[in-house]
Amino acid sequence: MAESKLLVKGTVPPPLDRDLTVVGKSLDRRGAVEKVTGQARYAGDIKLPGMLYGKTLHCPHPRARIVKIDASKAEALPGVRAVLTKENTPKGWRTTWYRVPQLAFPECITYEGMEVAAVAADDIIIAQKALELIDVEYEVLKPMFDAEQTLAAPLPQLVADEEYPGREMFDRKPYIIKRGDIERGFAEADVVVEETYTTQVSHHGTIQTRACIADWDGHNLTVWDAVQGVWNAKLALADSLGLSPDNVRVIVKYLGGGFGSKAWSQRITYFAAKLSMVTGRPVRMERTRGEEFVNHSRRYDIKMYLKMGAKKDGTLTAIQQKAVVNAGAAADKDNYYIMQVIWHTSNLHACPNVYLEQIGVYTNKQITGPTRSPMNMQAIFALESHMDRLAMELGMDPLQFRMKNYATYQTVGADAARDLSEQVKSYAKEIPYSSKILDQCMKLATDAIGWEKRRGLKQLPETTKKRGIGMASYLVMQGVGLVPYAAEAKVVIRKDGTIDLFVGVVDIGGGQQTILPMIAAEELGVGADDVDVIIGDTKETPYGPSCHASRCTPEMGPAIVQAAAVARQQLFELAAPMMGAKVEELRSQNGKIYVKSNPSKTLPFKIACAGIDVEKPLIGMGSRAPNPAEPMMATFGAQAVELEVDTETGQVEILKLTAAQDFGKAINPKLCVSQVYGGIEFGVGYALMEEGLYDSKTGKLLTNNLHQYRMPTALDYPRSEVYLTEVEDPYFAYSAKGAGENTNAPTPAAIRNALYDAIGIWFNDLPITPDKILQAINQDHQRKKKGVR
Repeated sequence: MAESKLLVKGTVPPPLDRDLTVVGKSLDRRGAVEKVTGQARYAGDIKLPGMLYGKTLHCPHPRARIVKIDASKAEALPGVRAVLTKENTPKGWRTTWYRVPQLAFPECITYEGMEVAAVAADDIIIAQKALELIDVEYEVLKPMFDAEQTLAAPLPQLVADEEYPGREMFDRKPYIIKRGDIERGFAEADVVVEETYTTQVSHHGTIQTRACIADWDGHNLTVWDAVQGVWNAKLALADSLGLSPDNVRVIVKYLGGGFGSKAWSQRITYFAAKLSMVTGRPVRMERTRGEEFVNHSRRYDIKMYLKMGAKKDGTLTAIQQKAVVNAGAAADKDNYYIMQVIWHTSNLHACPNVYLEQIGVYTNKQITGPTRSPMNMQAIFALESHMDRLAMELGMDPLQFRMKNYATYQTVGADAARDLSEQVKSYAKEIPYSSKILDQCMKLATDAIGWEKRRGLKQLPETTKKRGIGMASYLVMQGVGLVPYAAEAKVVIRKDGTIDLFVGVVDIGGGQQTILPMIAAEELGVGADDVDVIIGDTKETPYGPSCHASRCTPEMGPAIVQAAAVARQQLFELAAPMMGAKVEELRSQNGKIYVKSNPSKTLPFKIACAGIDVEKPLIGMGSRAPNPAEPMMATFGAQAVELEVDTETGQVEILKLTAAQDFGKAINPKLCVSQVYGGIEFGVGYALMEEGLYDSKTGKLLTNNLHQYRMPTALDYPRSEVYLTEVEDPYFAYSAKGAGENTNAPTPAAIRNALYDAIGIWFNDLPITPDKILQAINQDHQRKKKGVR
């Protein structure tokens, strides 16, 4: 950490003036043995005395009004302990999904799967039977479904309590980024290319569906949840249920995947809590896979129009874009980013003239929300596909075209892209990055794939299987922290030499309970195993952010460094008299405190701890500060793909994928590489197979199970090589940024560009399935027969 720029409140710890001994090591993941041996207890595994089982009844229509609901038969069923509907719950009671306020039991339903009742019973069979006895009469209303068709139609008349939260902020409102003179830019272009790109609905597909147990004892609510943030769940539940946050405890010891889907408490948690408060008994609720598909958030489907111009030498002169985003039935500024698609287009490549427009459209599809790299994959797919298309028209190598337009600056920051105060944002100032080595990433990924052999593939013997190589680059706003930048950490050193790190975050599978104590251990000068971490429980931990948007390491890291530095300084004050040295002369490393000017003069860390008062352990607190307006902060990377297409079956086999990622510095390289592997799998699925399909007449989701909704398995996973390109960034703990959210962003575009290299056909509509490939090949043959290009 060069200089003193660490993003903390108060005193900034000085950088360590010694070699790192913990950070940068590939240590094994904590908790791995418990997971693979079945010892780990997830929310669905918890059993409490007297526990009831809850279920929810879902509306089968995407838009409807409840004419009548009668739960009397369900209430009379032996073993049923409570039934909740709009008839017996407070009018105006709301739950929140990622700050989106929703009526708990509305009269008017705005998407398929929305709950109309909740029951608690002695067992799950009785609970399911109770649902079947609830009589609901619906008036089915015409749904809004396609974003562009909805945009072209008048606003519908709302019925009864029908509402679309956030509609006044986002629905049909264009948000615009502009720079320079777009008309002049196209006038200066020698080549102009226009294309349209579409991306699909996709789902998270977590191995663990949402599950929770709520236990109300008359004063305090304890919830074992499947959520990515214990603190935001605690605060949301308290607000919804009218409780003091001090009376709500949320626990998540293990989580079976999240990818953004569990970034906030799901509605079943509120219902379980309310049922527990009504019955006075613990209530367990768990979604089925089908409920998971229809009842929760999904990835935005987007249509993007792109027009780009360039000079003969490859210099970009103008970029114009319009992105129409299907926002579903509800949104909020914290889960719908008004400029996230066009933010990428504005910043990835240097171009003096841009006019970019993003419009969100409310429909009766399921609500949207964080989905690993929420709008990044869509935005990068369109932009990097178009870069290859333009490079082809220019007769330039795609890699060299990107290098020609390499951006060393940014004009639109991430926080500005979320600012609702202005619909039109004009930017001219070029602001440098805190760090950026995307050029090295592109070179490394393409060298590793064998970029120079692309032309040689065209000379291979003629067969039905064609090979191609493609690449794509990216930048994303995730991985550098997110408002409100309020992460806190506590480090406690005790007389017996034990060290505890208290962090109010959840290990969602990214290895947070391994990485975070490594940061504390490095700052304290001890081994990683010397630091125990208390995580996933709001009872003793200070506020921590939800672990989504790749924010955990870049937000918690600085706070932990500060907390550890404060505790270490207190220990040095005790050790100085023992060592006959001044406090400012002391350093620590490898479990020893030493004098900087005389490193041979040492004191074991644990011996120094003997001077601590057993009743007054040393406590260090740390708090994250907001990101500055300047410099700009982002994460970057590039991927390259070699694949083979069977022109008779349309099947695509990815022979090799190379990825070079700029995360700053890897705290634990092994875990960072694992994150890249996971991102690649997401990207492959999104590019080639995953798609949420709806009935065009009823608007009902057809792919509501893992048979119809096809996700990649280990058999689909390509041979991958991952490279971590490291660069110093003094604003973050040991230069470490977030590594999870961004790694899938370039994968679909790289696959699409390799497909063109293989068979000479552009695919602009995801997913690129075998039937689409065969249809495109047939159409290409027909055009060639007619002499049409």
